[in-house]
Amino acid sequence: MKGKIGGSLVLLLGLLLVAAGLVLKFALLPMMAVFPDDVDETRHYEGTLAVMLNASALETMDVANIFLRDVPVTVDRHVTTEAVDGNKALVLEEATMFGPDGNPLQPTQQSWYTIDRKTTEHIPNFTDNTGVMDARQGLVIGFPIGTEQITYDGWSDDLQTTMPVEFVAEEEHEGINTYHFYSASDPAALVDPAVLAMFPQAMPKATLAGLAPMLNLPPEMLQGLAALMPLLPDPVPLSYLYGYDTHYWVEPTTGVLIDYTKDEARYIALGTGQVEVFHLTYEATDQSIADAKEDAEDGKSMMNLFGMIIPFAAIGVGAVVALGGLFMLGRKRKTAAAA
Repeated sequence: MKGKIGGSLVLLLGLLLVAAGLVLKFALLPMMAVFPDDVDETRHYEGTLAVMLNASALETMDVANIFLRDVPVTVDRHVTTEAVDGNKALVLEEATMFGPDGNPLQPTQQSWYTIDRKTTEHIPNFTDNTGVMDARQGLVIGFPIGTEQITYDGWSDDLQTTMPVEFVAEEEHEGINTYHFYSASDPAALVDPAVLAMFPQAMPKATLAGLAPMLNLPPEMLQGLAALMPLLPDPVPLSYLYGYDTHYWVEPTTGVLIDYTKDEARYIALGTGQVEVFHLTYEATDQSIADAKEDAEDGKSMMNLFGMIIPFAAIGVGAVVALGGLFMLGRKRKTAAAA
């Protein structure tokens, strides 16, 4: 009788180990594979501000400083998880651009996102934070864990619409396997209120006429502007355009953005032409790439530990133990039959 009970307990223990391995792999691991609830990271970028309209100089008609040109800059991007509710998260992104003297060239831009922690796509605001823009759709703050070789919908705040983020190729980049994605837009109407607030919404005719020679316009466009001026109201209302070109290199298992380059420009629309008033190109620093690679490797190790090593070890050991239990039960029956 004792042998039968012992064999049953061993069999039960083996089955429990197998079940635990299956639960860990197929139930607990998917629950862990979400946007973390403790994100607090800063990525650094460096590049060149080819041109920027200096609004304060424009107000005082400081002609010599109305445009900043060819300024080396750094950009800090700080992302934090502010709140979570199951698979929903509130995320804050703060971006600041600094000049060569270390002082900000613009106020820090704050963006609040509410996302699905599995897909990193926008979801309706589940908080009382009024800074969340509910019009957003698609990817807003990065790529999901388990990034796929597909075209994603990415959100553009400047254009207030989704733009395709196209899969380009699987590439070895900066010493790590990545998925390369690309997104771009020709100049289109800039509609983000926060960005528009950085530029004058109208300009007196006299000011615009005085600025014309400084805009590096081709002669034919200068002539067209001169012909157009008498037909315009005073002050002249201004509209703006935005265009960009972006490359992303993503570690697919974790969704960590390893490297990133961007070329973006904003323009004043003048008749059928356009005048550049902001043009920035930048890329991730070597240190940020190294930090991202470390984050990706740590994430892959954790997912491998809980998704492969521990579950399969539990299943393997459990199967052996269960077979041992069956052997003990079978031997007990043979002993009883012989008796």
